[in-house]
Amino acid sequence: MGASAVLVGLALAVSVAGVAVLMVAVTRRWFARFRRGFLLSLMVALAGTGLAIAAVLGVWAYTEERDTLLGQIVSEMTHIAQIEQNEIREDIADAQTSLQFFATRMAEDARRNPAAVRERLRELQAFDPRFLQVSLMDAEGRILVSSSVAGEVEPANRIGVAHTLDGKPFVSDIYLSPLFKRWVIYISAPVKDAKGAVTGAVSARFDMQEDLKAFVRMVRFGADGYTMIANGDGRIIGHPDEARLDTDVSAYPVVRAALQGRTTSAIGANLAGTEMLMVGQPFESPSTLRPKPWVLVAEMATAEALAPVRALRAKFALAALLAGVACLAVAGLLSRSVTRPLHDVLDVVQKIRDGDLTARTALVGRDEIGHLGEALNEMVKGLADRDRIKEIFGRYVTTQVSQELLDKQITLGGERRRVTMLFSDIRNFTTMSEAMTPEQIITLLNDYFSEMVDAVFEQHGILDKFIGDGMLAVFGSLDDTKDHERRAVLAGLRMKSLLAKINGERTMVGQAPIAIGIGIHTDDVIVGNIGSRKRLEYTVIGDGVNTCSRVEGLNKEFGTTILITDSTWEAVRDDFECRAMPEAPLKGKTKITRVFEVVSSKVATG
Repeated sequence: MGASAVLVGLALAVSVAGVAVLMVAVTRRWFARFRRGFLLSLMVALAGTGLAIAAVLGVWAYTEERDTLLGQIVSEMTHIAQIEQNEIREDIADAQTSLQFFATRMAEDARRNPAAVRERLRELQAFDPRFLQVSLMDAEGRILVSSSVAGEVEPANRIGVAHTLDGKPFVSDIYLSPLFKRWVIYISAPVKDAKGAVTGAVSARFDMQEDLKAFVRMVRFGADGYTMIANGDGRIIGHPDEARLDTDVSAYPVVRAALQGRTTSAIGANLAGTEMLMVGQPFESPSTLRPKPWVLVAEMATAEALAPVRALRAKFALAALLAGVACLAVAGLLSRSVTRPLHDVLDVVQKIRDGDLTARTALVGRDEIGHLGEALNEMVKGLADRDRIKEIFGRYVTTQVSQELLDKQITLGGERRRVTMLFSDIRNFTTMSEAMTPEQIITLLNDYFSEMVDAVFEQHGILDKFIGDGMLAVFGSLDDTKDHERRAVLAGLRMKSLLAKINGERTMVGQAPIAIGIGIHTDDVIVGNIGSRKRLEYTVIGDGVNTCSRVEGLNKEFGTTILITDSTWEAVRDDFECRAMPEAPLKGKTKITRVFEVVSSKVATG
């Protein structure tokens, strides 16, 4: 027996012995006594099978070969993108030069004989069909004469005109023309006199679709590979199949990377569902202002693209298969050593799912399984604590208060804050309810309050309480922002707008519309908790609450919907159109409070 055979036999014997020891160690969880025992078991198992070495070497070699192949494709793509980029710029520069030369000779004729100039423009378009529309303009940007192959004329690009009349040529980003139904760019060039002064401008809608189509048809990869071009929004502007134009490919990983300036490759399904090797290469857009990069994408069937390394892949696959068989045997043992303690964990989890938060696992040990049992017990304790906290916060009227209370340690005794309160109720609700069943009343109030409360929450207000058909909301009680007056008024206007929606729906089903009154008042109050030990209410306390309610009542007297006091008006007078109301005493108040009707917002709301 030769030395090689001896070494092979010895290696085989050591492997068999190692696997035997590994089986016993994994089955009996010998490593559980160590802090990282489970990790040690896993490491020994993987080392014993030899899968790691085979996989790493195989994948490394295969990846190197594939990366070399992809690198060649990417390098070629980069070169192609540079060529196309230069060709596009040269085409546009030539078109601008032709336009400028042509316009200089006919600028004066355009004023005297526009018909003749228009005929000359048609001759230019017949000579070069890419000029879909050509226009001559004077120094003020007014169009003197235009010629369009569609008969109709697209409006001038005002940004481009202004740029050109400033003496600089202009190129727009590519766009799909609604008139010509093609991907075009707007190009323009200044017209100058003999002294170099700008006397006008010439512009054109330049057809890029044919140029891009010709380019992508010329550049192909292999038997089935092809290229396409996408614009800065990820929409196809050049493709061998015109039916694919304007298709959104921004979801392609290579397109996303190219739009960020990176050349990448990836294997994935294209829009047709075919697995392809894709390469994305960014190149510059010809646009003058804020150009978004275009993307040159190459797609090639994966089987064809990776054919040179297919044989190598087969060999690696065979080696990985043999190593995988050994790995499966070890994984079976390893899984059984894990599933036994996991059964105990699952039993505890089932009890937790059934609502038993007293369940605990008996798993012990310093390894990962033991830590899992400890973490599960800690989690159950945390769930019990969470339920206790939810029970506490469930005593509040509004749930959005709970997070603020968790984040901010608000004292149970309350604190003085300056807030803005909003009180609203439904006009003549008592009379309305006399003609309604209890079920109809509940339905009305639920529909009404759903819309009104949303308006409050949109402006980060806190719903304090419902009072029959009325409600009290508070702004600024939990945050330190200084615009709580503005947000309260915005909420009131939103409520008024939503009321119109509600009344529209009621009218459609033959129900009478409803009217509401809204009172808004800013004052210093105590923000805190009141109630019993079993039932708490987070609310505001102070004379300002009564004032707010009384102000709301004045709406009925004045025939208005939203009234605010002078303390609120002083803070929002620059933001809203308000109308001062006659002085009227508030019920139970000796001091006269000025009130204002909110008519509308002066500025757009954010």
